Amino acid sequence: MNPSAIPQDHVWMERLRRELSESELLSFAEFALSRVSRTFALNIRVLPSPLQIHVLYAYLYCRMADTVEDDPVVLPSEKIRLLKNFSALFSDSGNSTESLHAFTAQLPPIWKVSKQWEHVLLVNAPVVLLPFRKFPEPVRHILSRCVQEMCEGMAGFAAKQRQGGGLGLIESLDDLDRYCYYVAGTVGILLCDLFIQNSRITGKRAVQLRERCVSFGLGLQLTNILKDLHDDKDRNISWLPSELLKAEHLTFEDFVHSPTAAKARGKIYRILFAKARKHLEDALEYSRLIPRKNRRLRLFCLWPLFMAAETLALLAESLDALTQGVRIKIPRATVKRIVMQTQLFWWSNRWISSEFQKSMSRLEKALDVLNANSFTLEKP
Repeated sequence: MNPSAIPQDHVWMERLRRELSESELLSFAEFALSRVSRTFALNIRVLPSPLQIHVLYAYLYCRMADTVEDDPVVLPSEKIRLLKNFSALFSDSGNSTESLHAFTAQLPPIWKVSKQWEHVLLVNAPVVLLPFRKFPEPVRHILSRCVQEMCEGMAGFAAKQRQGGGLGLIESLDDLDRYCYYVAGTVGILLCDLFIQNSRITGKRAVQLRERCVSFGLGLQLTNILKDLHDDKDRNISWLPSELLKAEHLTFEDFVHSPTAAKARGKIYRILFAKARKHLEDALEYSRLIPRKNRRLRLFCLWPLFMAAETLALLAESLDALTQGVRIKIPRATVKRIVMQTQLFWWSNRWISSEFQKSMSRLEKALDVLNANSFTLEKP
């Protein structure tokens, strides 16, 4: 953590001991976002107001649900209960002050003294959810539907974790799609609905956007899953479909570590990379469909799309390092280039497609090399 940021953290911890003013509520949300996601905190600034505020709070609510689902210590049965109760806060009758405080009382005691901002958000749910009451009814409906469906899906996977353990969560590619839908596809729908409402997009274009919005979320999520395989392994969690591992006679441990599993590992990676690529291609069309008059919305979508495309290509080019547990991340210079170039050429669908294809060409080349090498890496 940046030392200069510590006093700010301390100031907010002190302010939270009293009731915040209306202006402080938004400042707190913005500061909290910068603590739980620096990338999204930068990305969201390009959105117009009031959409920016609605997306800011939507992200925080989704992050709060994700914190419960992702906790490595909380028992699955407790996750199910917390997710159910968090979801209820977004019902017409569940957002009372009493309900909000009752929810925070159920949180693990260690979270209530934690300095991690993911925990701080949940402990201060009454503060974070207070602005939700004043959002326009259509916005509340969109946010509620997303959070409730997300929590329901996460609770379902927590139930599977309770039954079979973290390494048996995903049995098939359909299971993987289902998991990605609940944690990211729902967010794609939320953003699409907010975009359409804010920009008054109607007719065929609105239909086409809705057809592709889920893929936008799934493409980003699958890329993150591939990038974080080893981090998840350390938490005894695997999002790799067990049917793919069984088809290659591998355990997850073999997939991650075995030096003799190169050929089988390559087959599985090719399937998952192809799946992520297909979703990102849909996300590309989604971004191109956003009307040119909505420059800010286009930029908001293009930045994570191009970063995910670059990340996917880099992962394919770095499989040896990825297999060894090295965390792969695109360079800052690449991020800056993406931001600068898109601000110049956001209006050109031809440029957008051409730029995206540069990353996909790298991905194809890396997978061709993997396909050729996978038959020579192992001794017969």
